[in-house]
Amino acid sequence: MNDGREISTVKYEVLKRVRPTKEDREEILMAVEVAKGRILEAARRKGLEVRVEVEGSIAKDTWISTDRDVDLFIIFPPSAGRETITGVGLELAKAGAGERWKAGYAEHPYIETEVLGCKMDIVPSGELVPGKKAMTAVDRTPLHTRYVRERLSEDGKDEVRVLKQFMKGIGVYGAELKVGGFSGYLCELLIIRYGNFEETLRMAAEWRTREVIDIEGHYSHGSALDAFDSPLVVVDPVDRGRNAAAAVSLRALATFISASRHFLRRPSIAFFFPQTDQIELGELMGMAEGRGTELIAIETACPSIPSDVLWGEIHHSLSKISGLLKEKGFTLLDAHAWSDEEERVIFLLELQEGRLPEAEIHPGPSAIFPEDEERFLEKHLGSARTIAGPFISGDRWCVIRRRVATDARKVLEESLPKMQLSPDLAAEIRQGFSIISVGELIRRSSERRDLLLEIFRFLRKRPLWLE
Repeated sequence: MNDGREISTVKYEVLKRVRPTKEDREEILMAVEVAKGRILEAARRKGLEVRVEVEGSIAKDTWISTDRDVDLFIIFPPSAGRETITGVGLELAKAGAGERWKAGYAEHPYIETEVLGCKMDIVPSGELVPGKKAMTAVDRTPLHTRYVRERLSEDGKDEVRVLKQFMKGIGVYGAELKVGGFSGYLCELLIIRYGNFEETLRMAAEWRTREVIDIEGHYSHGSALDAFDSPLVVVDPVDRGRNAAAAVSLRALATFISASRHFLRRPSIAFFFPQTDQIELGELMGMAEGRGTELIAIETACPSIPSDVLWGEIHHSLSKISGLLKEKGFTLLDAHAWSDEEERVIFLLELQEGRLPEAEIHPGPSAIFPEDEERFLEKHLGSARTIAGPFISGDRWCVIRRRVATDARKVLEESLPKMQLSPDLAAEIRQGFSIISVGELIRRSSERRDLLLEIFRFLRKRPLWLE
């Protein structure tokens, strides 16, 4: 295990890159003032009394300079109803955004926009007062801000920044469905619980699934596990009925645990800033064409729906497509999806082989059970698909039969328009889709570095931090 000096050197280098400068802070402040002014003016015209507050990492001063993401909350008084918050509140959010905006929806509707070069989520919410139930899923956010600000030291803010960048580097930062990872608030809670970046990693390296972290001691260990069904349980200090780690997938948890162990053994800046800007097109083509597997890309248009809804549909549809191929007898080695969330959705599939033999053995029931035997024999005796049999192997009836489908691409071409995929993606696929090799996709996408990086990760499979 490392003696700490190497880790300190790496942390120093990370903070030089991610700690916001005075200019960064001034630019954020200007963007907030512009949006806030628009909102308050629109509220004044409607005769409404609202507060506009910055929440999230900007308010807690735990943000990193590469993420200029502002959470701007429009806070309605306790007397306001949910309909007012989600209706009129959304209109005020649009006014704050200006001319260009996009509706978002996670647990609660909000507006995504960009103001003076800063990404901004403008979120209508209600004032949460003691003894009053939250009207919307985001009403507790100001309580999160207050809790973290009261418990996090100045040094602690930098520890959070280092932890966030570590999680970004290993690909597990973000609670949105696209990532299924650790939120900024969760990173803050981990530093509050463990004190610093190194200790957080040391503790995480020993985690198992169903780990419980309960900073305020709301539960016993067993009752916390009974209350929440997630790979990682971090009881929200300001709301005992909420798991702050509910979004963390098993994959993200396992990745963080393993990366923590590897970093502690061999600290490196590569965990924080993996080298991805030197991907050569020729190298990528070689990876795609020289591995002896069948690599297929399915491309369709991206439906115009909020990001979290989109990724929910993408994950569901990818699962359905994977299930179809397995059902038809293909060995699926890996499946992944990419989208720019505006124009394209692409499913990437790696199969052991793209064509199957014409014949397959199909096991049936035990010969001991007469009713099952009768049904099996009735179906396969004289069937046009039967090549040989039925015959008994061990105690089971079997038949060698012709496959219904042998070509993976043909299966996809014929089945996709008829499948019960997620509704918006299914509608786009019925309008049109293409099936090409991943090699062809690489050739067509030479200008899309974001897509090429995703293909590189899909083909390489080994984490960028694992050398």
